Amino acid sequence: MSAHPATPPADFRAGLLRPARRRLWVISDLQQRDPANARRCMHAGVEDFLSLRLPVDAVCYLGDTTEGTDPAHLREMADMQVEALARVDAPVWYAMGNHEFDYHRWGGGRGSGRVTIPMRERVLRETQWHTTPSVRDWLLVADFGDLALAIFSDHAAPDGSWFCVHGGATDGENRIDYPDPGAAERARAAIAALGKPVFTMSHYAFPGGNRASDLMGTLLPLPENVVAHFYGHCHVGDFQWGGKDCLRQISGIDGSAVTQFDVASLENRRGNAIRSAVVEWYGGASYGVFFRDHTARRWEKAFVV
Repeated sequence: MSAHPATPPADFRAGLLRPARRRLWVISDLQQRDPANARRCMHAGVEDFLSLRLPVDAVCYLGDTTEGTDPAHLREMADMQVEALARVDAPVWYAMGNHEFDYHRWGGGRGSGRVTIPMRERVLRETQWHTTPSVRDWLLVADFGDLALAIFSDHAAPDGSWFCVHGGATDGENRIDYPDPGAAERARAAIAALGKPVFTMSHYAFPGGNRASDLMGTLLPLPENVVAHFYGHCHVGDFQWGGKDCLRQISGIDGSAVTQFDVASLENRRGNAIRSAVVEWYGGASYGVFFRDHTARRWEKAFVV
């Protein structure tokens, strides 16, 4: 994968930033039960992103690619997204969110003795897409040589006896203790052992962010090489679920100097626009996050370290 010493994507940044050594397109939460509107949202996002002519090292997809339990709908959503993101010349690194488990939790997947995740099973056939090796794995690492991504996915026992959604484990009816209490310590050690700057990513925020995850909180304190965190789940503009913080895109992490960013959502019904973020890394702890409103086709906010 090549670095990108490209001109920054908007005139307002001219003279402000060094050339990007790595660039990522970070997306989350297409979701929704309406395949036709989902197709319009995905098309709007991809078309607007391609219009920027920004080379990227990766697309980072932070979950809730689908919603609901209708198998035909879920297959249509999966096929459409694979087709749309094939137009972006970059690998897709994918973490599952809570809605990937809708079919297992409320549909035909219950009682089958295995976890069925239609989106995951679809992208496993695609060389462009990368996800956790097993449905049980929490951590996926994307190593670019000079920078790494530590991507945390919702996950489950292969037999479906437990699964993790909304920041904790459940047996499908009730919350249960997390079945692998040593996972957080192993993940912290794995991140520290990378020995290079790391962006962490998940469907969920750390404590201090929007709709924060208790399970993500077990990873604190973060290793010193973590530069920033990116998450979805809380659709910007969704007052019903996001409450008073639903318009907050940038926040701290409790007890940490690391900043975290809400990139959601690619849908426009719960969220108030089709959104994503372009993330640039300039070396060390220097980076920029540029929020894109694909509905209005404009940059709406920037954060630069």
